[in-house]
Amino acid sequence: MSYGTKVLLLGLQCALLMIGALMIFAMSYSRDQRNKNVAAQIANEWGGTVHIQGPTACNPQDSSILIRPQTFNCNAKVNTKSLHRNIYEAEVFDAHVSMNGTFSKDSLAVLSHKILIEVRLNPSQIARLSPLKIGDKSVEWKKSDNGLTAEVESSDMTQTVEFSTDFDVHGSWGIFVKKIGKESIIDISGDARNPSFSGSGLPDERDIRDRQFNARWDSMDEHIDPTYEEKSGYVGANFLVGVDRYQKVARALKYSFIIILLTYLSVLLTEMLARRNIPLLNYFLIGAALIIFYTLLLSFSEHMSFDIAYLTAAAMTVLLITGYMWKMLDSAKLGILIGLILSVMYVVCYILLTLSTYALMLGSLTLFVALAVVMYASLKLKR
Repeated sequence: MSYGTKVLLLGLQCALLMIGALMIFAMSYSRDQRNKNVAAQIANEWGGTVHIQGPTACNPQDSSILIRPQTFNCNAKVNTKSLHRNIYEAEVFDAHVSMNGTFSKDSLAVLSHKILIEVRLNPSQIARLSPLKIGDKSVEWKKSDNGLTAEVESSDMTQTVEFSTDFDVHGSWGIFVKKIGKESIIDISGDARNPSFSGSGLPDERDIRDRQFNARWDSMDEHIDPTYEEKSGYVGANFLVGVDRYQKVARALKYSFIIILLTYLSVLLTEMLARRNIPLLNYFLIGAALIIFYTLLLSFSEHMSFDIAYLTAAAMTVLLITGYMWKMLDSAKLGILIGLILSVMYVVCYILLTLSTYALMLGSLTLFVALAVVMYASLKLKR
């Protein structure tokens, strides 16, 4: 068989192996969707996203007029943790929220002698609750369908009405606070693997170190609508698991064609330089081992960290192909050479998986170097 015919048949083998890679990709996608569904169930059972708005003041019988605080300070200290159900994982959190600020007595004058102070959030997310301190009074909160309410007398109010309260909440996905005051300062800090800040504005100050983060929003706004239907004005943080195992497996599969192609080229050049015929069946078995690497990676990553899973699956594949080439060519030198080439490819692939900004550049340089090696190695065939 001529080398031209063999290269054509090896190309068909690569196409067939890529069908296998696509089947593993579909399997990974299916398991990823299952993981997301179970994670969503866990997260929703824990509490869901926390949205906090308030406090605002209104008439007990008429909430059409809402009075915003003159100043509003909110501090949320978050502690995230992972909950597992079998092999599935969700990121949830507990948070201690403290808020204080001031109302202007002039702004409260449009209300009746009874004033209803209200904080809007899902009451099922509240784990612990302290009284509302307003003026020189301490008033117990009452839970309603929409959050917390407390009724106070306007006659007790001084020119500047100070308030403060704190409570604990539990939730998942993220925590968001509305910049309800004409002057608002919102601090969200704590422990999280992968905090992501979003809302109607990015933080004015942020600091992320290891698992610790701190974000601060400082604003002055006379025009934020205090009505509960208005969705703007919320700022906060999402807490994500990060790039999970299924996403990493899917990304690894994107490089499968390059791994198969470079391995086939390496074996073909070895065959030509050593003048040892390698049957097409042996090529296919080597390609099958390269594809099974991804099933090993997928299954291992469900029970251990992705790094350990990748190292284990890659080591098993490299040792298998190295030993196979050693026995097939009856040459330890050639077998170890193919093993080293495979090891380099898997190391480069892992680096590509961990990079984001420079992944394309490194991938392009890797292909360029591989092509250069093949070109100069092929020159020896003329001799």
